[in-house]
Amino acid sequence: MTRIELPGTGDLEVVQVHTPGLGDNSYVLRSGGVDPQRDLDRIEAVLQQLGGRLVAVLETHVHNDYVSGGPALAARHGAAYGVPADAGHTVAHTALSDGDEVSVGAVRLRALHTPGHTPHHISYAIVDGDGTHGVFTGGSVLVGACGRTDLISPEQTEGLTRSQYRSAQRIAALGEPAAIAPTHGAGSFC
Repeated sequence: MTRIELPGTGDLEVVQVHTPGLGDNSYVLRSGGVDPQRDLDRIEAVLQQLGGRLVAVLETHVHNDYVSGGPALAARHGAAYGVPADAGHTVAHTALSDGDEVSVGAVRLRALHTPGHTPHHISYAIVDGDGTHGVFTGGSVLVGACGRTDLISPEQTEGLTRSQYRSAQRIAALGEPAAIAPTHGAGSFC
């Protein structure tokens, strides 16, 4: 478990839950969660340690090769379950589009459509009256790289690559001191 500092946010806390073998990260923003892995006990342990209540589970993207614990986690806690619009998700959810916001305590998570890794990909900026403090980039912007654009089909790769470039530019434009919190890290095939 790693705590991520967000300058100028007071008592706001982001905790990273890392799965080394998969190069996958989940995050708990105090009072909420983002991109949950399937081993829900780890996420729930962080919630208990923080003394938090789960209010929302938000997916950045949906892949046919990734099974998320998001629906189960949201159901267990009676939390909202948000998925990018047009992702083709079949379980009950709230479809989120660019600019939609979810309130989490004193901050809001603003959906930013960041296609490239998938056509429907959404990143979530952590915003309040003072600006943007961080962004959960999912599979879009990674540490030292961008998400792969060739996983869906050869026919879509070039278009997704161009979209990925524009998405990376959009995230970069958020500026300092916005912390980047990617879903994928070292060890991920993404």
